[in-house]
Amino acid sequence: MELNDLRRHWQQPELGATALSAAQLHEMLARQRGGLIEKMRRNARWEMALAALIGGLMLLGLTKTHKAVFLLYEVFSLLLMLVLLYYYYRLLAVLRQMTEPGSSVRSHLAKLCVGLRQMLRFNYKLTLWTLPYMLLLVYGFFTGQMLAGKATYSWQTLALAGGIVLVLGAGLQVGVVYVTRWYMQRLYGQHLDRLEGQLQELDEPTELTAT
Repeated sequence: MELNDLRRHWQQPELGATALSAAQLHEMLARQRGGLIEKMRRNARWEMALAALIGGLMLLGLTKTHKAVFLLYEVFSLLLMLVLLYYYYRLLAVLRQMTEPGSSVRSHLAKLCVGLRQMLRFNYKLTLWTLPYMLLLVYGFFTGQMLAGKATYSWQTLALAGGIVLVLGAGLQVGVVYVTRWYMQRLYGQHLDRLEGQLQELDEPTELTAT
């Protein structure tokens, strides 16, 4: 985004400045397809395609799987992929709006950056809760099987399995936290940080030198 040009324009005295039209602003932003916003849009498209692929595989697995525990896993995964597909659809819509500003480019982009941050936090929390929910779901399934008399597990076996799941789950969760933070920062966070930094620079006084 040519924020330096916009910055010079907005920081000129009002009497000497010529207002940019919506068409000019749109043209200025449209030329930045290789910039920060386009990088985030490309990453979101790749993630959306991956979610669609995984969802398709889970849907195919439902027709091939007969064991209840695998069906449970596939249904959960399919529902998660559907949620993510809707999430990426909304994310792409927000990123698309960033290239179609209204009358106030600065306030428009700042508002969209806040919305994008909220969506990324939702994705982060969803990712962190997925593993615990999955482990609890599987453990609850086996417990239900025993209580229904469909399995011969003992309470000692379930307690031991519960302890193992708790320890392994905690270790895996720590890894998930760090990997998710790194992953989201690399795909979206670093670009959003730079964009927000450039928007903040628009408020800083700049000495325009004559050339």
